[in-house]
Amino acid sequence: MVPVAVTACVAAALGISGRPRLILVAAAGWLLASMIAARRKGWLVVVTALVGLSVLVTSGMRDHIVHGMGVAELADEGAMVTVTGRVTVEPRTFDGNGSGGPMVMITLAVSRVATEDRVIRQSTQVVVMATGLRSAAAAKLSVGEQIEVRGLLTPPREGRSEAAVMKLRSPPKVVAPAGPLDRAVNRFRAGLVRAVARCPDGQRAIVPSLVVGDTAAVSEEMSEDFRVTALTHLMAVSGANLASTTALLWWIGAWCGMRRRGLRVLSVIGVVGFVAVCRAEASVVRAAAMGAVAMAATGVSFDRRGGVRTLAVAVAGLMLVDPWLVRSVGFWLSACATAGILWWARPWTTAMAWAPTWLAAAVTVPWAAQLATQPVVTWMAGTVSTTGLVANLAAAPFVPLASALGMTAGLVAFIWPPLAVPLGRLAGWCVQPIIWIAHLGAKAPAGLLTWPAGGTALVVLGGLCLGLALITPAVLARPWLTVVAGVAVVAATVVRPPVPGWPGAWQVAICDVGQGSAALVRAGPRAAVVVDTGPDPDRLGRCLDDLDVNQVPMVVLSHYHGDHIDGLDVIRDHGPTTTVVVSQLASPEWAAKRVTQVATQMGAQVLVAHPGQVMTVGTASLTLFGGIHLVDADESEEEPAVENNSSVIVKATVEGLRVLLPGDAELGEQRHVLADHADLSSDVLVVPHHGSAHQDDDFWAATGASVAVISAGKANPFGHPSHKAISLAKKMGMQVHRTDEESTVLLARSGGTVLVQTRS
Repeated sequence: MVPVAVTACVAAALGISGRPRLILVAAAGWLLASMIAARRKGWLVVVTALVGLSVLVTSGMRDHIVHGMGVAELADEGAMVTVTGRVTVEPRTFDGNGSGGPMVMITLAVSRVATEDRVIRQSTQVVVMATGLRSAAAAKLSVGEQIEVRGLLTPPREGRSEAAVMKLRSPPKVVAPAGPLDRAVNRFRAGLVRAVARCPDGQRAIVPSLVVGDTAAVSEEMSEDFRVTALTHLMAVSGANLASTTALLWWIGAWCGMRRRGLRVLSVIGVVGFVAVCRAEASVVRAAAMGAVAMAATGVSFDRRGGVRTLAVAVAGLMLVDPWLVRSVGFWLSACATAGILWWARPWTTAMAWAPTWLAAAVTVPWAAQLATQPVVTWMAGTVSTTGLVANLAAAPFVPLASALGMTAGLVAFIWPPLAVPLGRLAGWCVQPIIWIAHLGAKAPAGLLTWPAGGTALVVLGGLCLGLALITPAVLARPWLTVVAGVAVVAATVVRPPVPGWPGAWQVAICDVGQGSAALVRAGPRAAVVVDTGPDPDRLGRCLDDLDVNQVPMVVLSHYHGDHIDGLDVIRDHGPTTTVVVSQLASPEWAAKRVTQVATQMGAQVLVAHPGQVMTVGTASLTLFGGIHLVDADESEEEPAVENNSSVIVKATVEGLRVLLPGDAELGEQRHVLADHADLSSDVLVVPHHGSAHQDDDFWAATGASVAVISAGKANPFGHPSHKAISLAKKMGMQVHRTDEESTVLLARSGGTVLVQTRS
């Protein structure tokens, strides 16, 4: 059945690719293959081809309906519309890309879309983005409510399942309350949040996240700790959550005297309830399917081949239900982890017969999952977590108990809220060790190693994982070898191995700081000027350490948005810093005051940038443009245009390499700098505003750059980089590099050639 699952995935990918000719060729090929195989009685080929054909046809039709008709056509036109729909997911609040104001994202199941001259009735999804004063009203919406919103439609990012993205222009209006089931689920989830409300911050955030996937209270710092230690799956709905919930139901059922048939019925009820409580999103359905497969495969009638067959059927079914899952990293992580556990965990546990069964399972299950998922994780993040196995092993005993207590607290809160509080406190105590494990693991010197995300490197990594899987039974069968291997794993988190050829003779580095910007301009052997500091001190600190920079004599902050200034604190560890250069527009005011406070603590003076100013620091020369208070009436009110258009634009020159760093300059400032006849000629352009759609062709052309670098976070909610920015770079003949795909980008010049180095 594995070929069936693989074929279903390929068919889903083709079906949503938007390439009709390719779809027709594939359909004809599978139809022909099924006919030939039927004559030869090759029934496996027949089934495989027919499954592929079915998934291809259904996914292709759905993609055409979603992205080629009705609402999608209005999005292509940029139409102003009034939308009526049902809220399907809790509103999610983001920091507004550092603008100082929050941004709220709502997902609507749309039933009606109206323009001034027509009405479209279509069942599809639209993502609504609310900023400014409208975000407060949007954040208060509840799942299940029917609302009416008015705004501007734009096309979604390629590969998304929604038909359009709407920029809200007026506060949402509730036209009908949530139904009984949605109200019950909302009450359950709210009861769980109230049950842990008196717990410390970390516990209050992780318990709802672990139990029902509610990450609203999870801080960026905590999220990063869990990411580094490969514990991110504990902050999202996963098959492990379902297993814990079902185990609790089994225990209750057995205590009540239920036999096997009754327990199976109870399990089905548990799965349905789990999906309802965690919301029937694609990720939840995927997690439920994988969790159900894992539980089924642990039954007495299943061997590992039977388990993999069941997994293959589940994967094929998911492709029929939601073909867009094929582009979901979460889906591939779940599928690979489940496959690894099914194929390896039981024989490895048997090999470790000298240890108690619970200990053997605690070692083999996370190890199997990590080996199976590591190539996918590295392809996604360009990293290998050396702390992952140790962290998952240490956290494993606390996860089922915390999940069970959290789920019980939510159920009890539904009936009698005061009794849920002590249960919530117990669940909080259970997750506290997990928080400690994540925090300590994230601080390990070699806890997260960078690995190239290119094809050859991933093949090598996959071969290494397979090799480790082959020798694992022999190691686990011998206690002394197991101990030695354990010591080696722990040592790997402490000792960072050197990477040949990295970092080399770089002159400018565009650091991977997630959804933000930070650049290092080399000023000496171990010194650099930092231009913007990104949103996360830890990520900037890792970039500085990775490039062996221990002196930062100057910092330039393009403007006062959090994704450009929040990493400033880490500069204290790389001083002394004598100067912090800032924009003339001190807005948001609270952010400007914070920068001044941190600069004072570092003993640095704050200088306001002036257009045309030239500053020399060691081997680096910085020419400043823009940075003035500029208002452009053409800019959309939805964009923090005033602050973005007051960005200090830096032209950095190091040993002949010229790199233009324009901050978040949008159309207004780009045109203003051009009108001032500024010398923008550069070898490299760091794309303004993380590759937003607000780009001026003439500004780009004036740079004459041959390389464009985009600093953006992977899967960020802002759609950066935009298709327009990438297309513009290609139109200008620029070689494009992205930190969200390649991690840190190093730049140097040799003769007349710009050298670009990444780890991929």
